[in-house]
Amino acid sequence: MALVSLEEASFSYDGRAVLKRVSFDVQQGEFVGVVGPNGSGKSTLLDLVSGVRTPGTGVVLVEGKPAHRFRRRDMAQRVAVVPQSFVLEFDLRVRDVVEMGSYCRDRSPESCGDVDATLARLGIAHLGERRFTELSGGEKQLVVLAQALMQQAALLLLDEPAAALDVSHQLRLFDLLRELNRDGLTVLCVLHDLNLAIHYFAKLLVLSDGELAALGSPEEAMQPEVLEAVYGVRAYLHHYAGRTFLTFSPRPRVDRRGRVHLVCGGGTGSSLMRELIDCGYDVTAGVLNALDTDEVTGRELGLQMAVEAPFSPISDEAHASNLRLIERADLVILTAVPIGHGNARNIEAVRTALEASKPVWVAEGVAERDLTGTAEGLAEASVALFRDDAELLVHLA
Repeated sequence: MALVSLEEASFSYDGRAVLKRVSFDVQQGEFVGVVGPNGSGKSTLLDLVSGVRTPGTGVVLVEGKPAHRFRRRDMAQRVAVVPQSFVLEFDLRVRDVVEMGSYCRDRSPESCGDVDATLARLGIAHLGERRFTELSGGEKQLVVLAQALMQQAALLLLDEPAAALDVSHQLRLFDLLRELNRDGLTVLCVLHDLNLAIHYFAKLLVLSDGELAALGSPEEAMQPEVLEAVYGVRAYLHHYAGRTFLTFSPRPRVDRRGRVHLVCGGGTGSSLMRELIDCGYDVTAGVLNALDTDEVTGRELGLQMAVEAPFSPISDEAHASNLRLIERADLVILTAVPIGHGNARNIEAVRTALEASKPVWVAEGVAERDLTGTAEGLAEASVALFRDDAELLVHLA
């Protein structure tokens, strides 16, 4: 039996649907993140699971029983909640606030946690004698988490627990949550930072306008097409040094502005690829060696490219592919890529573009970057020279 189960659960505020027929299960021991835009129903979802609110239709079960039918003390023994904000009017010491978490257990020594040990585990033992009202927002959030852990519940619900924390404390917090999960605690956590979500959580639930948009492993739930539909931005999934992370751009312009072909390599075109796409251009590139920085970026962006094998000179086949891309381009840009014997045929391709009367823009200093003499006279040809990417983009934006 699932620890938590939602079956076609819906909820409305004053006739406005906030959650719409949401169904999913959380098994004992799972580590689940909940993400989605503002107003997508994330906090309401936690309210339903904790029994604070009753679904308008469908059911929300905790240990097989409708969540809203638990008495509050009984629910607190099963589900601990760390809300977005916690208001306390009384001038209590931190250790007293933390100890309040054990009240649902009648404070029996065998069932309650240790206040000092809990504070120490969160790295806030030094706050024990401080007044809660004197703490910063981030410190208060950690104290409320300590209070929740004192409940010794099987399920921990968190609503934006890292919102008031700096990056160091965010990482420490999620490291601790993962450690607690490994010790057997089931975690359902709402958060906004998608890179924290993809890094820490084994399972992600994506909400969009009250509906379940995706559910699965981070790589399944964080597919770029899902994020573009949910957030209205262009998302890019990257893999580097054993880590997966996301970067974002505004959604591409609907009005396309033409096709730009980049002759680049060694990372000299990566930034331009993204910037030109954001400006509304269709971008192609070549010839690039596979696994080159620009080739990896272009592949992540889904660009058409002429690609050669790693550490190999440009073959006839790759050169012909590059020429076909150039033929379809409205503008050809030669970046500040060094020119050696391996990529010298790219300069031949640029000269072909000039012969076809295509506009060609070249990064200044091409002669100094040329180790072969292939680019001799190119700067004096009918090309437009640019100092750097910023100057180029000013003219193209």
